[in-house]
Amino acid sequence: MQTLLNHLNAVPGVIGTLVCGSDGQLIANAFPPIFEEALLADVAKTVAESTVGLATITGDVRLLDLRHASARIVARPVAGATMLFLCTPTMSLQPLEISASVAAPKLEQLVAARSAAPPSAPPARAVKDGSLHALVQRIDAVIARRKLDPFDTRGAIALQAGFGLGFIDAETPDDPEKLSRLRAAASAVLGESV
Repeated sequence: MQTLLNHLNAVPGVIGTLVCGSDGQLIANAFPPIFEEALLADVAKTVAESTVGLATITGDVRLLDLRHASARIVARPVAGATMLFLCTPTMSLQPLEISASVAAPKLEQLVAARSAAPPSAPPARAVKDGSLHALVQRIDAVIARRKLDPFDTRGAIALQAGFGLGFIDAETPDDPEKLSRLRAAASAVLGESV
């Protein structure tokens, strides 16, 4: 499925693609690493709920095109799932429609095969002990102490870590992998251990 999504991402103007089941579960995504998995999972739930609600009011939905000044979101339902594309605001919809139509039958087969497979154990949940949030606070303290530009420095760290620091607060569950990536990115950008 990942190969299929990567091909869809090759359509000019497409930034990222995800597939969510009709149950709202994120099945697969091909988004740049700056987009956190938890955020994409929330988007998947919202898309599934909205598509069902829309279908109740208007009948079958073949394509949903939401335009904003800085982005365009296109959703295309397929049997058992929905494809969602984050695009540039000026992208041409026609090449995307053609590519999505070609990909839809294969995607439907993959989703059906996934539904037929026995359920796997749920992934282990991260525990909240505050280490991730504490690390972000230490990073902010170093930035302030060294009088660095907070926007540029935090942005450089986020790019290396693969997620935005602004999404981490006291309620964010700790994830050992994220903690390790953030520690390494902060050390590389700041030039000191944090």
